Amino acid sequence: MPWQSLKSALLFNAIVCAVFGVPLIAAGAFFAGLAGAHAGAIPVWLATAAGAVLLVLAVDLAWVATRRPIPRLLARLLTLADAAFVVAMPVVMLVAAPWLSNIGQLLLADLVLITAFCVWCQWRGLRQMAHA
Repeated sequence: MPWQSLKSALLFNAIVCAVFGVPLIAAGAFFAGLAGAHAGAIPVWLATAAGAVLLVLAVDLAWVATRRPIPRLLARLLTLADAAFVVAMPVVMLVAAPWLSNIGQLLLADLVLITAFCVWCQWRGLRQMAHA
């Protein structure tokens, strides 16, 4: 369970990032079309770039999670980056609303909610690490 330890939370987040990132890279055109309110609203390169960023984040999260001991500063920075994403994404969704379809809004909202859960799990793990 991702809420039981910092290592589990980081690895869970890495898996989530990979699960979102690989399809965005493999089928960027499909997801850009699905998320766009009209043809060409979302550029394919944007979907592919988002997938690549998610894969880099997945590698970073997995690398930090598998260190012994887990580098607290790096884990905190990754958690803060995820928290910043959670805060910024609703603003991006509002600004991009004219270009996003309902499915695009739903997919981004799902990503934000899953990321918020990961932030919560990682924060709990960081607090447990600090008290130990």
